[in-house]
Amino acid sequence: MKDKPVILIVDDQPNNIELVEAILAPAGFEIVTAASGEEALGQFAGNKIDLILLDVMMPGMNGYEVCKRVKRDLRNIFLPIIMLTALDNMEAKIKGLEAGADDFLNKPFQKIELVARVKNLLKIKFLHDEVELRNRLISSMLHRYVNRLVIEQILANPDKYSELGGDRKEVAAFFCDIRGFTALAENMNAHELIHLLNSIYKVLTRIVFRNRGTFDKYMGDCIMAFWGAPTQVEDETLWAIWAALEMQGAFENLKQGWPPEFKKLGIGIGIDYGEVVVGNIGTEEAMDYTIIGDVVNTAQRVESIARSGQVLITNNALARVEGKIKFQALEPVQLKGKSLPVEIYEVFKVQVQKEEHEVSF
Repeated sequence: MKDKPVILIVDDQPNNIELVEAILAPAGFEIVTAASGEEALGQFAGNKIDLILLDVMMPGMNGYEVCKRVKRDLRNIFLPIIMLTALDNMEAKIKGLEAGADDFLNKPFQKIELVARVKNLLKIKFLHDEVELRNRLISSMLHRYVNRLVIEQILANPDKYSELGGDRKEVAAFFCDIRGFTALAENMNAHELIHLLNSIYKVLTRIVFRNRGTFDKYMGDCIMAFWGAPTQVEDETLWAIWAALEMQGAFENLKQGWPPEFKKLGIGIGIDYGEVVVGNIGTEEAMDYTIIGDVVNTAQRVESIARSGQVLITNNALARVEGKIKFQALEPVQLKGKSLPVEIYEVFKVQVQKEEHEVSF
């Protein structure tokens, strides 16, 4: 059964409270009362208030001040406030609007008008509450894939991010593969295999989010992610490298509690930078927000040659972070699909402080 809407009536005159309560209680509302502004603010501690009927002229804290104090709390921005006043002039209404009031009703008022105004504002509030609930659910689901900053951008422009198609953007493409997993999987049952993989993904994927990355997909025992879309990220390649090095450390820590046969596992990571097409690929029924382009193929092939414990980047990626990392040049590698050998670098350390670039999540 749905709870009754809760109306807070604020008036220093007991007979006025009794009159309003006598009108609204039979109409299906739960009533909470306060005889002063201070008492009204105190009612928020123990009640979920859906609407306030607020007298203007009260000793101590008047209705305008109460209204300002209530609306100052961001949780109450959309809480409807109807001011009940004997002041029938434009100046009083403007002052109320500036304080945050949503409607006015002059004393004495008609019963039918009071109920109608209350129901109308509550309808608007409940519609807003439904939208907020939907956005929270969507946000909760999206948190499995991307960090908070990306979610805010998607919710601010849902049409753009729910349609097929893409844009050209420059991103850092990232692949992380578990070395030795295929051989180990041959001797494990399905339950053990999934449990192990999920425990690894839980740790590594959080590192992507923590470092401002966008999770793309799991591909067997490989994680694909990228930096720079849908939101532009300053120092996107540096964030990707931070994530890669953090993953290597986290994976070694994970192995400490594993059986000896699991400790042979490791991860190899490859990163490239350049222009891709990013957007929703597929059909209206099933789409994937992903990146497509030569940069993706190169990053995956660089990852394929990375040994356990290595973070390898391309020359294009190095150009984005040179002077900020400790690295070693390796022999150029002939990658599949490339006409010329590709210059490859192994990264050991980031030489700038992460705090200079971090934001709050």
